[in-house]
Parts: sequence; structure tokens; C-alpha cells
Amino acid sequence: MRRRENRFLKGCVVLCAVLILAVATGIVGMLKDTGFVSKEKLTFFTEQAAPVVKTQEVPAGEVEEKFYYQALNEEEKRVYETILQGIRENQKGIDVPMTEAKRVNQIFQFVLNDFPDIFWCSGAAETTAYQIPEGRYAQICPEYTYEGETKEQMQRKINAETKAFLEQVQEIQSASEYDRIKYVYEYVIRTVDYVADASDSQNLFSALVGKESVCAGYARETQYLLEKLGVFCTYVTGTTRGQPHAWNLVRCEGNYYYVDTTWGDPVFLQSDPSEISEAQQIQYDYLCCNEEELFRTHELDGEVPMPSCTSLQDNYYVREGCYYQRFDKERMRKQLNTEISAGKEVSVFKFSGKAAYEESRQILLNNLIREGASNLAAWYQLSSARYSYQDDEVLYVVLGIVLLVLMAGIVR
Repeated sequence: MRRRENRFLKGCVVLCAVLILAVATGIVGMLKDTGFVSKEKLTFFTEQAAPVVKTQEVPAGEVEEKFYYQALNEEEKRVYETILQGIRENQKGIDVPMTEAKRVNQIFQFVLNDFPDIFWCSGAAETTAYQIPEGRYAQICPEYTYEGETKEQMQRKINAETKAFLEQVQEIQSASEYDRIKYVYEYVIRTVDYVADASDSQNLFSALVGKESVCAGYARETQYLLEKLGVFCTYVTGTTRGQPHAWNLVRCEGNYYYVDTTWGDPVFLQSDPSEISEAQQIQYDYLCCNEEELFRTHELDGEVPMPSCTSLQDNYYVREGCYYQRFDKERMRKQLNTEISAGKEVSVFKFSGKAAYEESRQILLNNLIREGASNLAAWYQLSSARYSYQDDEVLYVVLGIVLLVLMAGIVR
């Protein structure tokens, strides 16, 4: 670790204390799920001697690929590195060479966004800004939820879960970036339950170890595991349905896409988890979607510009061959019959726009899905087959579910 010291002369200072509360919300009423809400409060002015300010640097390899770090100027990067090292050491007060308390708090949040493995810091902090004739600085005091042996025990559990994950995915580590992203997407959804009042719901530990979390935990585990598999992924915050939310930005084969494992989990979308069939355990609307798709339901907070996400090359529906840019009855019939004959219980049809969706929806619901169920029963020489459907007029998706029904009425 290389360290560089900048010393400000001691003297009479004007102290401006600004309380920055970055509240990691669980769900309070509907305000549940996500990252941090910043509030500022001017508390007092006084005079006192200035402390010595030390800036710290971390090895370039630790931060050079971090998304939010790269968005900073050189002065802000020094602040970022100092805050990062201070958090790692559970420092009660971290002195940085900057007096804009609001910006210090933003950089503090950027550190947490870039490092999903920081589970022991709640996201709340009190920042005090100083100004003296010889220079400027601020002190940020993060709120730590875990320290000492408790922190070490939790870290050992994270390490054990990480080791177990990596051991079971040895083959996938050499797969394409898309396959690694898809694997983590499915893994997080299958292993984590959406629980509004989950313990530690804003950090990695809740999802990776506790297996219960809200969107912040889903997004942090997704980021953490993809980084372990060598895929670029960062943490993104904004709103959905007018409420705070967190999801991810990934880079796949040179293009950027959005991923939202929370919204891929039907438990999050359903009021009653018992209503979810085995065939509906994962929804893929938010696996490598572009910004046009995402912004129908999500809104960025805008603190840092996001890269353009316009490609659909590695979108799940495009990769699976069920993305339609126009009405095509014969292609839909072929897809449905092929998937039914292969034993798939769910066929998904994704459309590029409203016109193709509306025209295709009528044919699917009134004709093709029913026809597919009849074909299934005939192929197996059974009395009947049960079918149902779901459709999403916002995302332009139709989902058909076809199940075999035996003579005795038992559903396969």
C-alpha cells in the first residue's frame, strides 16, 4: 500500500457540520427496497483547530475497472481511495481534502456501489466540512453495523459461500460472457427469496449467505458473483413505480445491457408465492435488456451518466429465438409446437413493439396456444391438456403454459 500525506497547517478554522444521512431503506410502507436516500442538514458553525489530513492510495488494479471510480476527476479519485481504505479499516472518522460535504457523501456512495463486498457499512454517514486559510478538508464518519470478531465471522461465511459457488461453476468460468451472465441471473433468483423485512437486506451478506433480501441485496450479489467470473458488472440505482430500486449494468461481448435479478424473481412480482408454478420460477424480461426496454419500467437516478445500452444482440429473447419484430403466425406456431414436443411447459413470445404485440397476442390467445394444447394431448394419446397464459402489455410479452393432463386428471 502506498501512502501520500498532505498536511494542512493548524490554525483557526470555520467548522461547518453537515449531517448526511444515506438511509438504506428496507421497505417502509412502499419505500422499501434500495440503496440510499441522502438528506443534508446544516447543524452549527464554530471554531477549532484543524486535524492533519492524510490521503491514501490503493493499488491501481483494485479500482481501475470500477465504474464509479472512473467517473471521477483526479482530486475526487484521491478522496475515493481514502474513503475506501478508511471503510476497510472501520475508521470512525475519515479525513479527506474536500469541503463540499454533499460531494464527499456522493463519493462515499460510489465506493459502496463499486465494492459489493463491503457489507459492514450501513450506507449512513455524518460529514463535517472545514475551511481554513491554508486549505480545505472534510471528515466523513460512516456508520458501521459490524466490527471486530463479528465482522470477521461474517466475512468467513461469505468466503465459504464464494468458494462453494466457484467450485460448482468451474465449467461455466470458461463459457461466453452471456452464458456466465445468464448463469448468475438464474443462480441468484433460484437461491434468494425476496423478503421485505429481511435482516441486513441492503448488503451482500443478506443475499449470498442469508438467502433472503430485497433489491439491494439481489443487485449486490449479482455484481459480486459476476465480478468473480470476470464479467464487468456495476450497481445501478433509480426508481421503479415511483419507489427507490437497485439493479445492474453489465458488459457482454463489448455491449452494455441492464440486468435486474429482483424483477426476474416471480416471488417479487406475485403477492402470493404459492401461485407460482414450477414452470414460472424465472422471468427473463430483464436479462440483458437494452435501455428502451428498461426505461418502460425503470428510471435512473442520474447521478452518473450511464453508457449507451442500445444493442439487443445478447438479449435473452433474441438469443433464445423467441423475439419477434413483426407478426409471424407460422413462426409462432412452429416455436410453440417445437417447444411442446420437447417437453417444455412454457413458451414465451417477445415482441419489439406494440403493433406486433397486439396483432400476435390475439392469434396466440385465441388460436395457437389452444391448438398447441390439443396437439400435445394427441401426441401422448391423452384425454386433454391444460393450458393458460400470461401477457404483459408494457413489455410486449405473451407467455403460454401448456400442461399434460392424464386420463385420471393428474397434471404432469
